[in-house]
Amino acid sequence: MTWMRAASIEEFNKKTGKEVNLSGNRIAIFRSKGKFFAIEALCRHQDGSLALGKVDGEVVECPLHSWHYNVRTGELLDYLEGVKLKTYKIDLKGRDIYIDV
Repeated sequence: MTWMRAASIEEFNKKTGKEVNLSGNRIAIFRSKGKFFAIEALCRHQDGSLALGKVDGEVVECPLHSWHYNVRTGELLDYLEGVKLKTYKIDLKGRDIYIDV
């Protein structure tokens, strides 16, 4: 795995995330309760980006059809059992966010 700079912490608000593309991986980064989380960016339903979804605690809602994912575990919380998005480790270095891809 390789640590790559993904963003600056100033780029985030508390309601939505940000999508980045690192080495061909579309990754959504979210800030919740002072912590950062990174998961696959695409919803399993119709490949909509989760980055613009509303964040409430550790849950992000897909902006297309309201599927809900836990941003810490990547787990889908409704509709289907056993669906899980890949999660990524985050490291903060100063004001920069690094992701292990």
